[in-house]
Amino acid sequence: MSVNPHNKLSRERVQYDSKAAALVGRRVLEARYWDVHNFADEPRTWDYHDWHHAVMGVELRTDRGPSCVLWTSTFFPYGVEVFQTPISEHIFTSEEGPESWDVSESGRWRDRLNSPVANVQTFWERFTIGPADVRMTRVSDPYQVDVPVALRMDFPAGPVWMVAGIPQAPEMDEVFVPGDEIMVVFTADRMRQIGFPDSEFLRLG
Repeated sequence: MSVNPHNKLSRERVQYDSKAAALVGRRVLEARYWDVHNFADEPRTWDYHDWHHAVMGVELRTDRGPSCVLWTSTFFPYGVEVFQTPISEHIFTSEEGPESWDVSESGRWRDRLNSPVANVQTFWERFTIGPADVRMTRVSDPYQVDVPVALRMDFPAGPVWMVAGIPQAPEMDEVFVPGDEIMVVFTADRMRQIGFPDSEFLRLG
């Protein structure tokens, strides 16, 4: 994996950077995670100490309105993306459809709430794709694409990383990146275990 800040800026990349940068200065008042409806009798398992399994995405209520971080295929399946809207505008909701739960009182989020987001960074990974059918277009030669696989939000209490990755059950320690789920990570050590290199994207302070 490598950060690629100098790639040619597409319209999608400019829009992405603008939406991510809009998080800076916002005070996060509440955090919620979303997943498919839990029909099981047992409570949902989502707290793994130094990371949380948000699955479909993270919804943030801020002092400037709602924001959310989802996995999308804007650049190529799959990456993280920020929207200044509630998650309900991006998924189909019904009585037995996706549901959310409040994680604001969890130990990891509690210290980060009610303080402004100091900085936002994106980790772009470059993939070589093809030959294959991509978005209904036949490509005969391999090509490279940059994908935003993780987003970092800095708070005075410490950073939060949101990763487009799938933890591999039942152990949950091995993670496939990129993937069509969202992991919320609270320590640089866990990010290294997932496979991110020791870089500015992980360093504290």
